[in-house]
Amino acid sequence: MDAIPLGDSGLSVSRIVVGAAREPVPVARGVQLLHEAWDLGVRGVDVTDGARARETAAQSFLDDRQPEDAVLMAAVGVPVDPERGSDLSPSRTERGVAGRAQRLGRLDAVWLRGTDADTPAEATVTALAAAMDEGTIRAWGAGEADVRVLESWLLAADRAGLPRPAFARTRWNLLEREAEEDLLALAFGEDVAVLPVGVYASGRLGDRHIAAADEAERAVAKGAARTVPEEPRLEPLLVLRDLARERGVSTGALALAWLLAHPANPAPVVPAVPGPGWDAVPEALEAARELDEEAWSRIDELFTLEP
Repeated sequence: MDAIPLGDSGLSVSRIVVGAAREPVPVARGVQLLHEAWDLGVRGVDVTDGARARETAAQSFLDDRQPEDAVLMAAVGVPVDPERGSDLSPSRTERGVAGRAQRLGRLDAVWLRGTDADTPAEATVTALAAAMDEGTIRAWGAGEADVRVLESWLLAADRAGLPRPAFARTRWNLLEREAEEDLLALAFGEDVAVLPVGVYASGRLGDRHIAAADEAERAVAKGAARTVPEEPRLEPLLVLRDLARERGVSTGALALAWLLAHPANPAPVVPAVPGPGWDAVPEALEAARELDEEAWSRIDELFTLEP
């Protein structure tokens, strides 16, 4: 599997980053899924449950594989409230980095959960730089990032003369394309890797949802009362499903393939959770290799930014 660099950190991740399975997925099943990811060539593991008391699937997998060539990343920061955002104070950030590194045995990068209205950004960046100086981590990134969030972290790092964010996690898929308005341009210009999350749009890009939405509209057209919310992008979703069927893949796989073949060269984060989303990954990797410019553009043009 191809890889992309995380900024100038010296780290690279595979074109798919696996989100380590967590509760309620049983640990044994989560470990199995991580092994499947490894066998596919995935060399980026995002661990979001590193602070739990019990052994997790990620810990068990890492103990078993000892994957020196994988990049391990985890979140730091604790959501507080909508007004403040997350607690990214230096003490909380230091504890988060150290705790996750200790639990996992090693840690390559961390990403910040949003921003903290009560903590100067430079103070958070200073705590991260100290962890880098100590060799605990090699890079950090912006989580829940839009252009404003990424720009604020870049400016804070520059003001402090400290390492900048090497990557940005942002919600991005065929149905939610706000990142394309300005975040991608900023990330490209500043050498920041983009890691899309929510790649299946909370299931809206899945065959099950499309079939249910189509059935509901047909019933409403025949006079039945509406019992489920209307899918506003049903028409292009049905076309996407037809295109996927022509290629013998699921609709979710083709949507993920579109991201993988995007000129911005992102590395989507896909949770290792049993079901259609994870099953689509091998299909998507193959479909992305077969998408020529014309086919990619046809998919791209089906969906525009929602008003």
